Amino acid sequence: MKHPVLVAVDGGSGNIAVRYVKDDGKTVHQFLMRSVVRRGHLQQGSRESNSTWQTADGELYSVTSTGSKMELIDTCDPAYQISSANRVLVIDALVKAGLADRDIILADTLPADQFYGENGIDTARIEAKKTSLMQPVTNYTGNVKAPRIKEVRIFPEAVPAFVSASIRDDGTTEPEMDHTGNTIVVDIGRFTCDIAVLDANNDVIGRATTENGIHVMIKRFQALLIENEADLGVEETKEISPAALDDIIRNGYIGPTAEARKHLRTSIEHLALTAAKELSELIRGDIRALHRSLADIEVLLVVGGGANWLGGKLNYLPNFAESWHPKGLVFIPDEPEMSVVRGVHILAMGELQELTED
Repeated sequence: MKHPVLVAVDGGSGNIAVRYVKDDGKTVHQFLMRSVVRRGHLQQGSRESNSTWQTADGELYSVTSTGSKMELIDTCDPAYQISSANRVLVIDALVKAGLADRDIILADTLPADQFYGENGIDTARIEAKKTSLMQPVTNYTGNVKAPRIKEVRIFPEAVPAFVSASIRDDGTTEPEMDHTGNTIVVDIGRFTCDIAVLDANNDVIGRATTENGIHVMIKRFQALLIENEADLGVEETKEISPAALDDIIRNGYIGPTAEARKHLRTSIEHLALTAAKELSELIRGDIRALHRSLADIEVLLVVGGGANWLGGKLNYLPNFAESWHPKGLVFIPDEPEMSVVRGVHILAMGELQELTED
């Protein structure tokens, strides 16, 4: 019997991120997938999907890659965090990350505004999250054995992001995060933007969640495409799927990716620039609404998949995040979409080591 695996998960509204150390004790494995789930069956060709799961009370949920807004579970709803749909997404991600039929010690997250209540840590919410994740689900086809979650630990999303950004892979301190005082963590997801103010002790002293995630930029970009169809020489842009819009924005053009046909591409960089700038201003307003003056903020840490879009990591979009701090004290780590799950993993490994030493 193999030993239980400590697995960190960041189950956001847009993506599920997974991180663990393989059985060799050295290799770190990371996995990322979209948080897209619906009720009922799902077929792949002539067969039932291996990503359809049944809960203990008989409900069926299927993890998919796309679908209409009407049929998909709303992962932005606060209730999603302790729902069967969330549990199914986590289990499916663990299986796809190579952990089928394994015993799991799970370290997961809650948004800061759910982890903390009006009078401190919301223990009832945390326990509800643990209870939900430990309920078993069964693969509908019977072809896949679900991992068995034996223990759950829950962390607030803001603190792990800070820890991850502060510690390099070799264990040394990241210079830009060394001896920082007050910090604002801005976690830009697919559908939400979580903002938390941390003091020098990493205590969360302010928090807010808005719906100004990357979906706002994508929606605005598509509206601009529709308005400019004639000038661009493209048709039916209203029918472009969200997944295709992602690729178009990343590429900076509509048309073939093959280099031999690049002369057939239509640049959309100017439209993406407009949409990104507008979202950037919305997030800047969210930060200001939570913490009016940034004179006492030593670093503004920007993480999440949206940091790639607004932080200058797309080759043609500038770093909008630099303008969010009056002195430009902004830090965006490498692979910002994995910052939270990496921090959760570091914290959970530290806790388990302390228990072992005791």
